[in-house]
Amino acid sequence: MKLAFGMITKDLLSMEPLDQFLDNAEKFGHEVDSVVVGYADQLDMKVVKKLKERVKVYLVKIRQSQVLHEKLVKLGMSDDDICHLIGDYSKPSDGRAAYGVSRNHVVLEAMLNKLDVLVFIDTDVYPEVVIKKENLLDTDIYQTRKTDIEDVYIQEVDFLGEHLKHLEKDNVMVTTSDYTGYYIIPPMQFEGMQDLFFGLKKEQAYDYITNSYSHHCLATDHGKKRSGFKTHKVLGGNVAIKLKLFETMLPFFSSTYMVEDNKYLTRGEDTLLAIQVKNHEKFIFYDIDMKIFHNTYSHFPIVPDIVGDKNIKDRFYYACMGWIGRNPFLNEMHELKLESVYKIEHQYLEAGSKAISNYLDDDRFLLLPKAHEKAYKHLETMNEEFEAFKASWFDFIRRMK
Repeated sequence: MKLAFGMITKDLLSMEPLDQFLDNAEKFGHEVDSVVVGYADQLDMKVVKKLKERVKVYLVKIRQSQVLHEKLVKLGMSDDDICHLIGDYSKPSDGRAAYGVSRNHVVLEAMLNKLDVLVFIDTDVYPEVVIKKENLLDTDIYQTRKTDIEDVYIQEVDFLGEHLKHLEKDNVMVTTSDYTGYYIIPPMQFEGMQDLFFGLKKEQAYDYITNSYSHHCLATDHGKKRSGFKTHKVLGGNVAIKLKLFETMLPFFSSTYMVEDNKYLTRGEDTLLAIQVKNHEKFIFYDIDMKIFHNTYSHFPIVPDIVGDKNIKDRFYYACMGWIGRNPFLNEMHELKLESVYKIEHQYLEAGSKAISNYLDDDRFLLLPKAHEKAYKHLETMNEEFEAFKASWFDFIRRMK
């Protein structure tokens, strides 16, 4: 079995975190055939050389890959069909490709090189967990260090081992899990918060965030109490995929949309996978309940401060715009009545946007209702993009066979 780590990054200028994951795999006796890196901008060839000393390295430039385009041409695909998969490399790129397009560059490169399992990691995750003392595993086997938070440690895990022991089952096609560390939505508390989260279709997050000043949105691993389960949720930076899955299922899909002449990336590129597996009787997606460390804001263990930290405020704003851009497509895929859902969401967002704008003293959030309107107007275009992508993907699969 040929197994590869897959990663998407703006710039490949460091070995981190690929080095840590390769070290971890080697320590626990797992063979990694290669790494597949999709990069949008800069590439440090010294880093590439060091990587090549350890494994095979496949590089693909997102939205600007003439090489990947030519590989698909050799399969017999038309330029139009290729563009539906990876964009048009001949046009200038602003470096902001849709998340689904970026991931699929890596998937395509992996499949073209006859790899069997692709394990996606993100640039800010590590093969370790944030864990409370009571849940620690054997510290003689797993390196462990104390954090500045009382009774909280960071402990290494057998990252690939946990994924592979479930992937060994024929019908398990995807293994995944959530993260430890600080949640992508930081601690916050303000009047009107419920309106915001209901408008964003983040109802489940609302109760959690309501209590954020007691737990600070810090998630920890279950450690020795881990218990896996079947899931429909896929996490992009902690997921292993048998690539033969994509012979019958579509991979990742998302879009971009415009609000006041600015382009925003819709989130949830993995939502399509979740929807497909719900209707599939044979294939299983499995949550291994091993929540690797996601250093969300790059300054763990400092508690994220959305009011005082512009970078955290920016990240939350773009996340909101991404969720809003995704939600019409998600609602349609779930066969909801779009007109009535739109009205309810819009009412929540009109109130919630004013509340979060006042709380953060940031007028950008007043754009959320307008973004919501634009997202629903963009739905027809997004559906056309999806149908074209679907046809092109299965054309690719036919030609690969």
